[in-house]
Amino acid sequence: MKRTLLLILAAFLSCAALSAQDKIYFIDSRVVDALVDEVGEDMVYYRAFANQYGPTYSASVYSIVKIVYQNGYVQEFGLAAVSPLLAGTTGAMRYEKGKLYLGSHTPFGEMHAEQIAFNLYGDQYFKGRRRITTGSTLMWVCGTSLVAGIIGFASYGEPQGCGLLTGIGIAGIGAGIPIYCSGRKMLKGIADDYNAKKGATLTVGPCRSGVGLALNF
Repeated sequence: MKRTLLLILAAFLSCAALSAQDKIYFIDSRVVDALVDEVGEDMVYYRAFANQYGPTYSASVYSIVKIVYQNGYVQEFGLAAVSPLLAGTTGAMRYEKGKLYLGSHTPFGEMHAEQIAFNLYGDQYFKGRRRITTGSTLMWVCGTSLVAGIIGFASYGEPQGCGLLTGIGIAGIGAGIPIYCSGRKMLKGIADDYNAKKGATLTVGPCRSGVGLALNF
């Protein structure tokens, strides 16, 4: 009886220890189990939960969606709170090669687009990114398998093993393409919806060649 009670107590303490952690949700879809030491104006300082006496890490608040603390309190970094820089951001959002950009085709433009997409579209953006990653991985890996099968068959004339590689390659590519296209469609939909909601105005003004029309988002 005493042994049973000790086992129950140990299990309870283990569950309590596991729940006594903070969870940091990053905009790149990572979730880190941590002990948050400080949340500053621009930076969050934390230690890894698995190594509580280890080094202290820091992360920009611009890279974090929310923090769920061990007591259940949720601190969300909304669009205005996460990045004051976005207040002056201009330009349309667009999709290109698996990524979203806002304004300029630069890491800065990509960061801004990610912040807006995560804060305004949440799960839709997560799902789109995951599908693009999954589809790309399938096409890459299975494309390699297909090429290896074709080369092996042409070089060594071993239809059994090479046929298996070729079959896996064709099946994987066939599965990866629709997954990738689905994710691309979701991200393009986010860009189109954002641009439509932000609106556009047509103005007349001076330009290098005289007077021209400008489409401002």
